[in-house]
Amino acid sequence: MFLTQKIFFIGIGGIGMSAIAEILHHKGFKITGSDKTKNNITNRLKKNGIKIFHSHKKDNIRDVDIIVHSTAIKKNNIELLEAKRLKIPIYSRAMMLAEVMRLKPSITVAGSHGKTTTTSLISNIFESAGHDPTVINGGIINNFGANAKLGKGTFIIAEADESDGSFTLLPSTIGIINNIDLEHIDFYKNLSDIKKRFIEYANRIPFYGFLSICNDDRNTRSIIKHIGSKPLITFGIKEESNFQAKNIRVNKNLSSIFDLEINFEKKRIIKNISVPLIGEHNILNTLCAISIAYQLKISIKEILQGLQNFSGVKRRFSILYNKNSNLIIDDYGHHPKEIKSTVNSLKTITKNRIIAIFEPHRYSRLNKFINEFINAFSNADYIFILPIYSAGEKNLKKVDNIKLSELFKKKFRNKEIYSSNNEKLMFKNLKKLLVNNNNFIFLGAGSSSQIAQRFVNYLDSNVKNF
Repeated sequence: MFLTQKIFFIGIGGIGMSAIAEILHHKGFKITGSDKTKNNITNRLKKNGIKIFHSHKKDNIRDVDIIVHSTAIKKNNIELLEAKRLKIPIYSRAMMLAEVMRLKPSITVAGSHGKTTTTSLISNIFESAGHDPTVINGGIINNFGANAKLGKGTFIIAEADESDGSFTLLPSTIGIINNIDLEHIDFYKNLSDIKKRFIEYANRIPFYGFLSICNDDRNTRSIIKHIGSKPLITFGIKEESNFQAKNIRVNKNLSSIFDLEINFEKKRIIKNISVPLIGEHNILNTLCAISIAYQLKISIKEILQGLQNFSGVKRRFSILYNKNSNLIIDDYGHHPKEIKSTVNSLKTITKNRIIAIFEPHRYSRLNKFINEFINAFSNADYIFILPIYSAGEKNLKKVDNIKLSELFKKKFRNKEIYSSNNEKLMFKNLKKLLVNNNNFIFLGAGSSSQIAQRFVNYLDSNVKNF
């Protein structure tokens, strides 16, 4: 019996918050929470027996032992203020995740990009090999149908979110750094500041653990000399590494095949590894997952099986529609490097035109990387720019999607650039492009996924007077 039994989550519908809530629920704690948004996550939590309030009120937190809040919750939130008045212990999401991770040895996946996919790949390999891991992820793993899983096995596998610097708090036994990029500039001062946090994360790995790090990424290579004496393995494509992919090919069924060269005391080559993902960034994610499983003595046969039956992550190059040589894809990409990788990956598998529907996410990110965002769409043929998703930020520079489209037009005089705040009109224009075997990709971290699904529903319904 736990002394602390009743835990209330403010912002429980967030992808990171819901994962922790679900794990604690299955551990026997009484979980309740609040979130203004109703979505698939809150629906799943309710089906699991978790009570959710869809408004923030003082009375919601009566008879509660601990409060957990997400970073999206403002300091003046009425429930947070009431918890302070009642002297209820308050934990941030990262603090509670750190507490949960004390239960077992852990594998944490850090990096500016690719964390969710890498966490999912590792989890599926472990699950497929019969290791029954506990998983806390930043996205829905299609093989599990959830972003969290309480397992009976040895390890916790968790995504380590660096957005607010709190990932250094996590008690990581085995660590991963996929890449380091200038991101989350609302929290970090500059790239040097970000690197310092990753160095701190790496140096907290214990002597009995190890760190797997991408050797292709310039920024990750630059911090290796600042990491203390601890076991370190590398993976890469371009740079010679302990785990290196060579002879990469892409199938028409959106799978990649490559040869794996394992370099330790002796060289070992494993040919024709197949994974249902495309793009160099996903090959690197796969190499990372292999490096972890291999070092923990999971057999090559079990690793290959886990990769082959991997069914992806929701909102990571998710195909919503595939008819008459037309694809409609939903992707979470919202940083220019992520967008560029995703669009370029699509270009490698098709000669059809690419119609990119882009929802900019956060004014601060857009203003900082405006040129990088524009250049990220070099391989797109048509570009639709949706209204900017503010994520609670103020529009200090008064930028909007109409002004942004003008900048795109100056850069790409040979491309069709559109911007509209009228969804019905946009859908009608998009539908006109459907007849020419084109590929549509919706990109963004805000509302773009729902917009993509509404567009698919619009096509399937064949409603003329939409």
